Amino acid sequence: MDASVFGYNEAYYRSQLRGILHDICLTYEQIIQSGVKLPNNENIIRNEFGKYFSCQNYKMTTSTARYYYYDYEVSLQNTSGRVDMRFLSQNCYAVQDYFFGIECKRLDGKRHLSKEYVVNGIRRYTTGKYPSNLGCNAMLGFIVCPVNLDDTVKYVNDNLAVEEYLKQVGTTTERVAGFESNHTSPGQIVLYHLWMSFVGMIENKSGN
Repeated sequence: MDASVFGYNEAYYRSQLRGILHDICLTYEQIIQSGVKLPNNENIIRNEFGKYFSCQNYKMTTSTARYYYYDYEVSLQNTSGRVDMRFLSQNCYAVQDYFFGIECKRLDGKRHLSKEYVVNGIRRYTTGKYPSNLGCNAMLGFIVCPVNLDDTVKYVNDNLAVEEYLKQVGTTTERVAGFESNHTSPGQIVLYHLWMSFVGMIENKSGN
């Protein structure tokens, strides 16, 4: 099925996804302000966002996410994938393949997790394990310890083809950085990357 049946175009979907990521940024600020302590575990960090997006009263304060159903650890039809977060448009709720998928990975400024970010993150989209029927999806990078941002970007890019390199977009702050990458397999895919620092919030325990 072609996404054009919904009467929207590529620019519309990208704008919608950027709006959701903006709402995720604002939710991240809520998490920071709450002072919660979190284990070094990407699923539990992800679930902290879910506490907000699963609350209808909170969602109604958002600009874009309010128009989407939120769920997580979703088993995808006709694949073996389980996407970390899914934002499914209310306008196409009956069409389960049409959603924005968001994969979450930890980053610690070292090569191993940077490679994992690609192999078990980005590649889940570019190999078709996660569908990209709207032409765009996203990655959340949870920074769990102090890092050199330039080095971390380099370590991620070391595992990508030159034409796929992460390119910085927007203004980088002490806590948040945004990137974009473009991929051509299995089709034209744009991935937006939102990296958020949880330094100072992570308990001194190992995790997955």
